[in-house]
Amino acid sequence: MWRDSKPLIETVRKFTEVHATVNDNLPDFDGLGFPFEGPAPLEAIANGAVFINPSFKPPKSRKTCDFFKDKPTLRELTSQNPYAEIFIGRPQVLTIDIANSSQVEDAIRDALLSKPVPYIPFEFTVLGMLQRVNILISKQDFCYVSRFPPLQAVQIVEAVPMQSCQDACHQHNLRCERSFFRLVNLPEFLNKSGSCKELKSNSSPYAPYSCSKQGNPDLYSCASVPTVPSIRRICPCRDFMCDQTAICSSCL
Repeated sequence: MWRDSKPLIETVRKFTEVHATVNDNLPDFDGLGFPFEGPAPLEAIANGAVFINPSFKPPKSRKTCDFFKDKPTLRELTSQNPYAEIFIGRPQVLTIDIANSSQVEDAIRDALLSKPVPYIPFEFTVLGMLQRVNILISKQDFCYVSRFPPLQAVQIVEAVPMQSCQDACHQHNLRCERSFFRLVNLPEFLNKSGSCKELKSNSSPYAPYSCSKQGNPDLYSCASVPTVPSIRRICPCRDFMCDQTAICSSCL
């Protein structure tokens, strides 16, 4: 996984010492592209370091990376740590193409000059975890079909062709909520425009599409990208609290 990292390390060595561990007095923490979504970048950011986050073009997925070949997910990772890329960003996170030496040099210069303060997103603190645990436990109801997140939190977004619901919701600063697919996967919802001459049920990770609803609830997917350009997905989204992405604003 790291056999091609020597040029990056040599570039970093021009500007600063190279260490293999995180310390509280290091200016930057450089990702090598693996492991994916590990905790080390968050630890580095919490210690005041700038995380240089490798971008992936094309995104890493089951189609492009052997690591994900046997994983039960259709997600596409646009960087080594998408959470840091999307929800933290500058100045703590610089997402760049690490194969581009000029981008690497510019990022290191930025990191050495910026000196951001230590930062921990609230959802990774003890209080943030306890808030999630409290809400999830207090909202459980074993006597009825789950009504959490609350239905009033749903926001419907129509994706553009060849776009996943995850990306469609993100474009509107929302998150795709898988539990809400049951609300849109209904004949009356799919055909309310009156454009469907018939409605079929299809067990496919890409359904519901066209005038077809998902026949298997286990295949509801925020990450599925349509295989045909003419298909546009109907996406159930929700908002989220600042620094607490697992909880919607009406979930409290």
